[in-house]
Parts: sequence; C-alpha cells; structure tokens
Amino acid sequence: MAYAAYREPPGAAFSLASPVGETVFQVLDVTVASVDACRVRRALAACQGVGVLRCEPLLHSAAAWATAAPRVRLMVRLPFARYAEVLHCLLECVPDGEIGALTSWRAHLKRCGVAHGG
Repeated sequence: MAYAAYREPPGAAFSLASPVGETVFQVLDVTVASVDACRVRRALAACQGVGVLRCEPLLHSAAAWATAAPRVRLMVRLPFARYAEVLHCLLECVPDGEIGALTSWRAHLKRCGVAHGG
C-alpha cells in the first residue's frame, strides 16, 4: 500500500467553533487511479454525511506513482467529525493514492470562484 499525504502549511488552522448543532464541513482532495474512482465513490457514499463534490481527470503526471495509469482527483465534502472514518475508508478501499490538503468549506467555495464563500 502506497499513499502520499501532505501536512498542512504552517499557520493553517481550522476554526471548529460553530453554533450548537451546526455541522462543520471540510473538503478533502484525494487523488486515485481512475480505475479505482468508482470504488472509492461507492465506499465514501456509505459514510454518513460524506459525498464526492467533483471527480476531475488529471491530464498530466505531477506525482510519483508506481504505474503510469490515468488518475482522477476527487473533492470530498465531509463533516470534520468524520475525518478519521473517511481516511480509514480510503486506506481500506484502494491500494495507493494521494491524500491532499483538508480545506474549510469557505476556502473551497472561494477556490471554485464563489465570491461570498458562504
């Protein structure tokens, strides 16, 4: 099993303060071989409150992999409380991949061009 994981940059912090009963959502970027994408999506669908927002084919090779198989980046929306469950699901589901940065929902919306980031 080969996985690449990346630390958050220095100073990156997540505000976990929220009104009582409100779910704090995060977005996790995960890169897997395209042949594994369907299996990953099905496995993540079984996790309560977790969903794949986007499945983006990667047209260039930007990371070291054991094979030259085509890859996809999945943007996974998850409640912060389910982070460990999602990581466990990914590690069980696919033999290798890259687990990217965990970003706040607001930062994800801004990255996608939504100006208000609400």
